[in-house]
Amino acid sequence: MKISILIISLLLAVAFVLTAGCTQNAVPTTVTPSPTATPIATPVVPQTTAPAPTTPRVGMGTPGPTEFLPIDYMLDFMVQGNGDTANPFMAVTLRGGNGMNLDSRIDITFTKPDGSSQQNYMLPPFYVGQQVSFPCSTDKNRVEIWVTAPTVGKTKTYDQIVPFKSLN
Repeated sequence: MKISILIISLLLAVAFVLTAGCTQNAVPTTVTPSPTATPIATPVVPQTTAPAPTTPRVGMGTPGPTEFLPIDYMLDFMVQGNGDTANPFMAVTLRGGNGMNLDSRIDITFTKPDGSSQQNYMLPPFYVGQQVSFPCSTDKNRVEIWVTAPTVGKTKTYDQIVPFKSLN
């Protein structure tokens, strides 16, 4: 009795396995488009007016949204002016983080109030105190920092308007 129940159970299991693939929906047939009449090309009259001139970006712009990197790729930065109004410089300093051995590039974009911008970058091997300096305005400057991490890609992690001197 037990052997017959076992054989019936095995046959039912085999039948279920064999018919499981047969319950899929049918593949829809593709409909070939019918040819349509080709429109006749009409000549385009050239415009005699010039397009409106584009105005260049004035000012620093507005800081946009930033993203947090995963904890394994995070880096910490310090952005600070040198305090010398005769020769003003703004420095972006790497202060450390878990991504020091994993991240592949740090891109920094620096924008003055007149709209002129400069780019610079840091490459591995990263170290605490690694620094990039920019000549700057003695008022406010915009700093954007982009970090390239292996699985995340290029991510904007910092975007702020930084005063040249702190209010302390």
